Amino acid sequence: MRDRRALVAAFLSAVVPGLGQAYEGRVGPALLFVAPLALLFAGAGIALGVASLPQIGGALLLPGVLTTILVLDIALLAWRIAAVIDAWRAGRRRGTAHAGGRGAAAGTAIVLALVLVVVSVPHVVAGWYVAAASSAIVRIFAEPDADPLGGAGATPAPTLPGDAAAIAVAVPSGSPASPSTFGAATSGPAASPTPIPTPSPSPTVAPLANRLNVLLLGIDSGPGRAQALTDTMIVVSLDPIGRTVSMMSVPRDTVGAPLGDGRVYLPKLNSLMGFAERNPDAFPGQKPVRVLKDTLGRMLGIPIAYYAAVDLPGFIQVVDAIGGVDVVVKEPLNDGRYHEYGFRGFSIDPGCHHMDGKTALAYARIRYSIGQNDFTRAGRQQQVLVAARDAVVRKGLLLDVPALLDALGQTIRTDFPRSLLPQVADLAVGIDAGRVSRAVVQPPLVAYADNEYGSVLLPDLPGILAVANGLFPAPGLTPVGWPAPTPTPTATATAGTSRAPGLTPAPACP
Repeated sequence: MRDRRALVAAFLSAVVPGLGQAYEGRVGPALLFVAPLALLFAGAGIALGVASLPQIGGALLLPGVLTTILVLDIALLAWRIAAVIDAWRAGRRRGTAHAGGRGAAAGTAIVLALVLVVVSVPHVVAGWYVAAASSAIVRIFAEPDADPLGGAGATPAPTLPGDAAAIAVAVPSGSPASPSTFGAATSGPAASPTPIPTPSPSPTVAPLANRLNVLLLGIDSGPGRAQALTDTMIVVSLDPIGRTVSMMSVPRDTVGAPLGDGRVYLPKLNSLMGFAERNPDAFPGQKPVRVLKDTLGRMLGIPIAYYAAVDLPGFIQVVDAIGGVDVVVKEPLNDGRYHEYGFRGFSIDPGCHHMDGKTALAYARIRYSIGQNDFTRAGRQQQVLVAARDAVVRKGLLLDVPALLDALGQTIRTDFPRSLLPQVADLAVGIDAGRVSRAVVQPPLVAYADNEYGSVLLPDLPGILAVANGLFPAPGLTPVGWPAPTPTPTATATAGTSRAPGLTPAPACP
C-alpha cells in the first residue's frame, strides 16, 4: 500500500534525514538530506576534541553565538521537515495503488502530522532554551562599572546631612584609618606592603596570565529595609597558573577605608556605593561600583577589575534552581531573631544538610546564635558559595536550565566580560574545595568601637594588607589562608585553606 510505504519513509527520515530516501532506493536525495546532519555531528566532534564541556558552555554565552544557534536550529528544523515531506511524497508516487477512500486519507494525514510534530518538538524546546539564555544574558551582563542594581538611568537620591563630612582629604593622625592605630598584624604572613594598584575605570580584556580579581556583592534589599546596602563584600581571586581560588570577606561595618585616590571614607563601608550615587561630584568620571572596587583594591593591594552582584532575596531562587546545596554544619546554630522568608527563628544541628534556597540564605545570614557574629557569618557565606559551585559542577546537564537561567537573570548582575567565560569556566570546574583558600577580616585586623556612625570596626590597614599579600600571591605561588593555614585534604591539592570561625575542616557530604 502506497500510503503505508510513504509513512514508513517519512518516519525514517524523521529519525535521520535521508534515511527514508535510502529506504526508497533514492541514493542522491538520501545523501543530500543526510549531509547537513553529518556536518553538524562532525563539527560537534571536532569541538569536543579541542575544547572541554565547560569551555563550550562558556562559549555559548559569547555575543552572537546564541543568535547563530537559534538560526541554525530553525534551519535544521526546516531541513528535517523537508526531508520528511519529500520521503512521504516519493513513497506515495512509487507505491502500489490503493483505493482507501477519504477515511484512509484522513488517517494518513493525521499520522503524517504527528510525525512532523515529533520532529518539531526538540527544536522548539531548544529554541526556548536559547531564548531563555539570551534573555538572561541581556539582564546579567552589563557595561563596565554599570549600576549593580540596574538603575543606571535613575535620578540620584538627595544627599544626606552627614554626606558633607563623610570624606577626609588625608588620613588624620590617630584616626581609625591611620596605619599606626593598631600597629603590625599579629597574625598572618609577614610581608611588606605591596604598591597600591592604579584604578582602572575601563578594564580591558587580556589573556588569563595574571590573577583575575572579582568583587562579589550581596545586595541586601530584603523585607523591612529602606535602602539597598552592600552588606556582603567578598573579593574572589582566580590564579590561572596555580589553578587556585582565594576568597577574602571584608566586613560591612568597617570605617575609615582608604579610597582609591588616597582620601578616606569615614562612614561604614557598606554605605560607600550609595554615597557615591548621591554625590557623583565627589568622584568625577567614576561610577559608584568603580569607587567601591578601587577602595577595596587599595585596602587589599590588588586591582579589582570586575564585580558580580547578587540580590540576596533572589539568591533563594538560584539555589532552588540548582536543586539545593550540600553543606556540612559543624556546630549547632540557633537564632531566634531571624524572622525572614517564612522563618520564625532558625536553628540547625551539626552534620551534613541538603539545603534549599531559604535554608541556605538563613544559614548564610544568621548572626545572633551563641558564638556567632558578622565574622562567622562571612565564613558561612563563603562556605555556601563553594557548595553552590560544587552543586553546579556535580549535576551538570541534569540542571533545570530554564529555571536556573531565569533565576540568574533576576538575581545577578555583572560587568565580567563574556569573552573570558570559556577560559574561566574551564578553570573553575577543575578547582575543587581543597584548592580554595579563605580569609575573613576579623579581630585583630579590626577592633570594635562606637562613634557617630554607630557600632563600627576600626581597621588595621597594614595588617589587612599583609594578610592579603599572603592570600593573593603572584600567580603560581601557593596562597596562605588566615587566621591559620590548614593542610589540604588531598595530596593533589597544593593550595592552603583556612579555618573560618565556627567552620573547621570537615568531610564533604556524601
